[in-house]
Amino acid sequence: MKKLLLSIAVIASGFAVKAQVICAGVSPLAIQGNYEFSWAEPGTDWSTPDFLVPGTSVIDTLMMADDGTPGTNPQGNPMSAEACNPIPAGQLDGKIAVIYRNTCEFGTKALNAENAGAVAVIIINREDEVIQMGGGADGASVTIPVVFISSVSGAQLVAEMQNGPVVMFLGNKFGAFADDIGANNGEMLVAPYGGANSRQFDGFTPGIQLYNFGTNDQASVDVTATIDGPNGNYYTETVNIQNMLSSDTASIFPGNPLEFPAWTEGGVGMYDNGLYTLTYTMDFGGTDESDFDNTLSSTFSIQDDVLSLSNVDVNSEPVANTYPSNSTTEYQSCMMVQEDNASTMATNGVWIVPHVDTAAGEVLAGAEIFVNAYQWDDGWVDLDDPNYTFDPTTNDAFQNLNLLSFGTHYPASDNEVEQPVFVPFQTQFQLQDGVRYLFCIQTFESATVAFGYDNGINYDGNQGIFRQPPSPVHVDGEWYAAGWAGVSAPSLALNIFDPAELGLEENTLGGTAFPNPAEDKVKVTLNAEGDAVLTVADVTGKVAFTAPITLVNGSTTVDISSLATGVYTFNVALESGATSTFNVVKK
Repeated sequence: MKKLLLSIAVIASGFAVKAQVICAGVSPLAIQGNYEFSWAEPGTDWSTPDFLVPGTSVIDTLMMADDGTPGTNPQGNPMSAEACNPIPAGQLDGKIAVIYRNTCEFGTKALNAENAGAVAVIIINREDEVIQMGGGADGASVTIPVVFISSVSGAQLVAEMQNGPVVMFLGNKFGAFADDIGANNGEMLVAPYGGANSRQFDGFTPGIQLYNFGTNDQASVDVTATIDGPNGNYYTETVNIQNMLSSDTASIFPGNPLEFPAWTEGGVGMYDNGLYTLTYTMDFGGTDESDFDNTLSSTFSIQDDVLSLSNVDVNSEPVANTYPSNSTTEYQSCMMVQEDNASTMATNGVWIVPHVDTAAGEVLAGAEIFVNAYQWDDGWVDLDDPNYTFDPTTNDAFQNLNLLSFGTHYPASDNEVEQPVFVPFQTQFQLQDGVRYLFCIQTFESATVAFGYDNGINYDGNQGIFRQPPSPVHVDGEWYAAGWAGVSAPSLALNIFDPAELGLEENTLGGTAFPNPAEDKVKVTLNAEGDAVLTVADVTGKVAFTAPITLVNGSTTVDISSLATGVYTFNVALESGATSTFNVVKK
């Protein structure tokens, strides 16, 4: 417990620094909340205000910039909203200008907006990620705040602007209002999995970092955590904070003097399957002048057949709504699993959500995608362990990744873009208690291919407190334990079944091939119907090809004329996750 308390103290102070500066939707309700962003910090190439100074902020209405340039850019957005040319004077008076990134320097866009009367600038990226902005030749002349958001966040704001005024808050929230308490999405504990598995789920303890952003002290503040699920309310607990002074923080986390009790229903198997919502509500008994951050929530589910950091839909398939990518040669999107009761689960493959930008002419069909199951045997307990010596140049903390199983997928068409796809492992296996695993989706076509994430769940708070890396990424030869900034729930769902059934899928499906040996074509027969994926591998485990098949009356014909003479393993994976493996001899 002492080690945990030390971690909390360190991370809580880091939370406080981060929480000062926000990019947040104020109204309407549909856009309320914090957005992942970067901002132009004053220095050699910007003369912008310093958001690190308390009270330095802007709150105003958004307005799309329009410099009159005709046409649309490659992303389908109006060229006029790139603000690369002068904007008529007064067009943006008293407004936060909204501008698209693309063909000119950030500083040029911002200066054109400032000259047209804007009080601040929001620049929307052309990709679903956040980067730092250089000011270029004009940045040093810009004196208004400039922030940068992802394409997904930008699309949400632009869509809402069509319905009426949209108000945003940019800057340092400390001191901006007299009475103002609140919290941030990335500084609260959420359920350990968006798609928890009933075989291993044993509850969790809520927690949140609270701030008194206002200039007034608060005599009494209540923070309430509730968990509502398929059969009503399961958990309601309130922590009271006395005499919370202006700029004070309260770290309500496990092991701290202020903490919520654990949510427990009596052990594994005692929790109802279904969808749950965890909600944190903050109240000081008066009127909060900036109340958009007084209620924060996160959803998760419990079911029998998958395990996922992302939410899962009614079909137990992973939810995906964002596709971050920033690599050119190789990319792995990963999920870490380490559970005390992991031996209650076996897995035979994963659900993934592949992505390419079809609007830009990119093609998914035929791309090579791998799924890898590693046992992560590096000798450290958590990210604060001295044995965790992560360095991108040495990869010390990722040295002992031992491959347990893998699978390969070749999308049959672009119809798979942003759709859940099941990829079977070559070998199914049972997880072990307390062992650290890393499950990854990999592509060497990363300049175009990316993978889905669920931006409805933020695990930054869990990582900050428990000091475990839930979703590392491997980008162009380097590991990043923290993954993507603000996006921490990969849409990667392990297909889970009872370890007692290991090996039975093949027997119950009764996979056979005729003739066998075969020369050009072979008829595959199983006790199953519908769509499936066939993976053919040689005796070394190298995949010869993968193809979608459809079982009609339990059978389909497969062309093997391209195979060299030898023995091959046929693995058929159904959409349900069941698999059948059998050998075929090619003459």
